[in-house]
Amino acid sequence: MNNKENFDIVLFSPPSRMINHYRPPIGLLYIGGYLTHHGLSVKVMDVPLKDQIRDSKFKENVKEVISNVQKRMLDDFRNIKTKIVGISCYTPEYFEVVSLAKEIKKIDPSVIVMVGGIHPTFYPEEFFEEDDVIDICVIGEGEVTAYELCRSILGKSKLALSEIKGLAYFDKKENKVVHTAKRLPVDNLDEISFPDYNLVDTQYYTNASPYSIRGVFLRSMYLLASRGCPSQCTFCVAKKLREIFGMGRFRSAESLIKELKYLKEKFAIDSFYFVDDLFTVNKENVKKFCGLLKKEHLGLIWGCSSKVSTVNEDLLKIMASSGCVQIDFGVERGSNEALRLVNKGQTVEMVKDIFRLCHKYKIRTFANLLVNLPKESEKDLEDILKLLDEIKPEIVSLNIFSPYPGTEIYDKGNYKFTKNEYADFFIDASRAIKDNPDKFKFSRHNIDLGEWTRKYSKKYNSVLLNLKFYLSFKYWKVLFFSRRKINYLKQADLLVREFINQKF
Repeated sequence: MNNKENFDIVLFSPPSRMINHYRPPIGLLYIGGYLTHHGLSVKVMDVPLKDQIRDSKFKENVKEVISNVQKRMLDDFRNIKTKIVGISCYTPEYFEVVSLAKEIKKIDPSVIVMVGGIHPTFYPEEFFEEDDVIDICVIGEGEVTAYELCRSILGKSKLALSEIKGLAYFDKKENKVVHTAKRLPVDNLDEISFPDYNLVDTQYYTNASPYSIRGVFLRSMYLLASRGCPSQCTFCVAKKLREIFGMGRFRSAESLIKELKYLKEKFAIDSFYFVDDLFTVNKENVKKFCGLLKKEHLGLIWGCSSKVSTVNEDLLKIMASSGCVQIDFGVERGSNEALRLVNKGQTVEMVKDIFRLCHKYKIRTFANLLVNLPKESEKDLEDILKLLDEIKPEIVSLNIFSPYPGTEIYDKGNYKFTKNEYADFFIDASRAIKDNPDKFKFSRHNIDLGEWTRKYSKKYNSVLLNLKFYLSFKYWKVLFFSRRKINYLKQADLLVREFINQKF
């Protein structure tokens, strides 16, 4: 017992997130960074997987893989002493998080378990129905709330739970769920310290791989430049999140450059990817960032997610000149009528124009599309294929729509899933549609969308289009100046195996 390592708080991601390809728990690193910056000791329970290939054999055994990850997390937790555990939770992870909390409580019944993330933010009451394993829900952004909560639990402040903004908890005396006052989001994101990359094995996460800027084999890291998205898409939770987080807020260009210089110096990254929902919404900030990136001569190439309505030729030209080699766009549908139905705020003509400009400035394009939307017809699928033939993206992702709680489609429709059904549909939508079409099929046609997405994913993810960038001067220049050339050689088998896995 005396050999246990002591921490003020231990942070967990649900074990299933460890099957993400070399993607660190950025949200936990932000919270951990804020807490360590303010003098608290933090442990992030991180169990990286050695094998990153998600082939058919992996998918068959995925439940066993996740179970083994949880076992390793809990084994590590047995050697730790803490008063507080924090767990992040998306909607499909509800039962996984509750199960993890139960096992944590078995190891140490005295520990206070708090959960944060989108699902507890929207539906905190659900977490107090499971045998008292969840003590507190953090509503909204977690950094400041977690800090005040930790200080209160650790006896470092006199604030009672009821006085800490942004919480929900079950009051046993009153026999009800208590919601404290709303926590306003931090206006100046520069005041939130960088993620604490020392809380995980960042050398592991920066291994050369084709998963960050998707399809491009590089040593990379993920960055977050903003919070909030102004779009009104009916299939996304962004609109509802704005009620809690407010409109979009942006880190300064100087702050982003400072973080990149640190990552380049300490971890020898050669590229980075912005995980923001919509990186280009603030054009002037993007332009300033691109200018500073060129001025610093960091030699990094990068990618981001965007929307065709938020970029123009001037911005694309500046982005390309600063090293942007790929933009992921939410194309979603193939006709103006279909786009209007989901309130996408863009037209097919805009999509065609921006993809043409990206090709002009040698920026690779990644097209995300949705199928199985309400009222979808066979013609909608034909329109998607026709549009793909015209815009010729380097990478295509055909996704089966899942009506997440918190989206406008879910809230206004008749898709009131039970907690037991969260994971069933969201983890394997095509199987769920086959097993229970009356509940999970939203389209009007009878096309097997699992087969359809597999067929056309192979057709539109062209080998030649991907190889083109690997033969470019820009790519080989990055490799030539990389400080970790040996890492690329060691990871080359991953690239070959992933290529075979994706194409065959």
